[in-house]
Amino acid sequence: MSEIADFLRARYTERRAIAEAASPGPWRPNAEHDEVIAVDGITVAEGFALSGRQLRATVDHIAANDPADVIADCDSKLAIVDMHPPEEIPEHSRRSWQTFTTQCASESWKVYSDAENRVEYPCRTLRLLAQPFVGHPDHKGEEWMA
Repeated sequence: MSEIADFLRARYTERRAIAEAASPGPWRPNAEHDEVIAVDGITVAEGFALSGRQLRATVDHIAANDPADVIADCDSKLAIVDMHPPEEIPEHSRRSWQTFTTQCASESWKVYSDAENRVEYPCRTLRLLAQPFVGHPDHKGEEWMA
């Protein structure tokens, strides 16, 4: 595997575990939009410390990120990571980079004439998936920026 793929798998696995441990979804705001209610009727969060529009928007945001949706999001992103394995560059390649991927070869602006159907690894897709985690201590910063 690769460093960026392992990093992304770890982040999505962490988020998925948090969602699995949460109150069951789907979550919804109550009629006043000042509480988030789980499918079992339990109050998940109260927005009482906020005021008016911010309270309603915060409650709606929490409800929109219920565990089932977060789990589905993590699973789909893990599948995307798995679609982008690094591959070794053949010895006859003239490029200095060591790995490539064929999944994102349609990004023609990155395809080189002597490496048809290959793009440098990590590809832009994986670097974009890593951007939300830029503050994580294991993120490689500029190296992984899209």
